[in-house]
Formats: sequence, structure tokens, C-alpha cells
Amino acid sequence: MRAVAQFTITNICDVVTSETPPENPYYGQLWVNTATVPPETMVWDGQGWVVQNNLEDLRETVSTHTTRFGEFQSSVDGLNSYVSTMTETVEKLEGSVSGEQEKVLEMQAQVSQLQHSVEGLSVTVQEQFAGGINYIKNSAGLNGITDDWITSGTVSTDNSTDVQSNTTSDSCFVLGDSSTLTQVITGVVPGSYAISIRAKKTGANYSSYFRVQYNGNKYAYLFNRTATFDWTEFSAVIDDVQDGTITIYAYNRLASLYLSDIILTEGTSVHKWTPAPNEIYTTEVKIDRRGIEVSNADSQQRTVISNTEFSGYYNEEVIFTLNKDETKTKKTTVNGELTVGKTKFVPMATASDGLNIVILD
Repeated sequence: MRAVAQFTITNICDVVTSETPPENPYYGQLWVNTATVPPETMVWDGQGWVVQNNLEDLRETVSTHTTRFGEFQSSVDGLNSYVSTMTETVEKLEGSVSGEQEKVLEMQAQVSQLQHSVEGLSVTVQEQFAGGINYIKNSAGLNGITDDWITSGTVSTDNSTDVQSNTTSDSCFVLGDSSTLTQVITGVVPGSYAISIRAKKTGANYSSYFRVQYNGNKYAYLFNRTATFDWTEFSAVIDDVQDGTITIYAYNRLASLYLSDIILTEGTSVHKWTPAPNEIYTTEVKIDRRGIEVSNADSQQRTVISNTEFSGYYNEEVIFTLNKDETKTKKTTVNGELTVGKTKFVPMATASDGLNIVILD
């Protein structure tokens, strides 16, 4: 006969999920309390239901750690800022050290220069200051068209606002159509020479140029252009001058060519314009190798003293002039007595009473 029995298997580790705790709990039983949001897993400790694994303590611990991490991050940021400041300081120090090194190198270079021999220093000074004297006479037309220049065609001078705004001398030569301007410089010492000029060209289609002729048949062109151009400075250095004569030559074809601030100096340095020696040009006084001219634009008067004349002008008419042993005047006014040879002319106290004529012994 076979025996038959029935067994009921209960999993004491089953987790109960409900809004209310299970009845008759046993020690270690788990209950998921769905009455809370989010649900909490509880465990029966023999006396009551408590949160499994002490979640609140874990949350508090996490919060504490989070706060401490923030404090640590602030400390790290502070250290980064300090390190950045230290880096900038080091870079500044490096820059200062580099600057000091440059100063030391510069001082060493200066000391090296000072250690040159007297001959070396003499050569350096000569190279630095050689030249500067302008060999071109009346080099900007400040004294008009003088016999220093050889001209052909139409050549005039100009001191308009445009010229004054673009030149050092405030004056220039103006070459018209098919015109030339030439000056021959003699007594040149062999060596190097620098020449400079400011120019403006208003006509196109035909070439205008400015050149220097030296050593007989050698040429150096400062410009040779067909197109127009505004005020421009041109310069050249001639290293091998052997002949004692230099000729400068300007040519213009069509419209106008303006030339100013022409300067030829000894040496290889291009100098700013200055007049030739013994030339002084101001608004109302002109002094050059020919003499002195003093003028007054308001009264239209000027006096010229040169090796060819001693004259006074009014409106370009000669009022008085010295001619050998006589003086010629157009009008003469004498306030007081006038003596001519053995005769004296004495005006009366009253002008209407006439004039006394006295014969001197």
C-alpha cells in the first residue's frame, strides 16, 4: 500500500509590497512600503519596522560628503588662483630679467664701441656728420628765377597754399610745357653724394624727368615718369663721383611739373632740405651770394643791395639808386636845411614866407 502526503512550502524571504505592513511579521522580514513616495524598503527587527540599511543616515552622509567636496573644490580653486598669480609673477620676473639682459648687452655694445681706437672713432664721426651743406643755389626758387639756373620754355616760381603744405621751403619751381631747368655745380670733391627732391606732375601721356649728370656722361635719374603723381619725395645716392662738375637737369612735357626742396649733399645720407651756404630766406628778407633784399609787402617797397646796384623800389619802380659817384632820386623831401656846395637853403619859420638862400664863404 502506497502512502500519500501533502506539503506547503512558504518562502520566508518573500518581500511584501503593500501600503500597510504585513500581519504577524517575523524577524528579518522585508516590506516595501508603497504608501511613501518614493517607496521605502522596511525590515522587521523583532520590535518594529525600520528602514532597511539606514537610508537616512546614508543620505546625511552623502550630503555631508557633498558639502565637504564643495569646500575642497573651493580650496582647489583658491590654489589654482594662487598658482596662476605665482605664474604671472614668475613671467614678470622673467620679463624683467630679459630686459636687464638686453640692457647689459646694450651696455656691452656701448663699451665695445668705446674701446675702438681714436682713428675708428674719427671715421665714425666723419661718417655721421659728413655732408649737410646744400650744393644747389636758390634750390627752391625762394629768390625767383636767378642766373644760378639755366632755363628754357616757361619756368616760374610758386608759393601757394598747396606748395606751402607739401614742402619744407614753402616755394617751388613750375615747369610748363616743353620746359627745362638746369644748374651746373662746379668744384665738387670726388666721393659720394646724396640728392633729394620733392616733385608733383600734373600732366600725363608724356614723360617728365629729373636727372643728375656726373663723371662726364653718367646719369642718375631720380624719376622718369609718364603718369601724373602728387607731391612725392625722390632721392638717389651716387657713390663714385670723380669729376669736379655735376649737372642737375629737369624736363617737363605737357601741363606742369613742380620741383622743390632740391638738395645735393656730400655723403651717403639723404638730408632734409636746407638752403645753400650764405643763403637766408624769410618772408621779407632775402640774402644770398648776390646781396640783400629787404621788402615790405604791405607798402610795396623794397631795397636791394648787391654787387650791381643799391636801389629802392616802390611798386617795382626805381625811386632811388646809387650810380657810381651820384645818387638818382625821383622825389626828395628835406625837413630842415639843405646845403648844396657853397649854397644853403633855409626855410622860413612860416612856410608861406618862402626860403632863405645863403651863400657860404
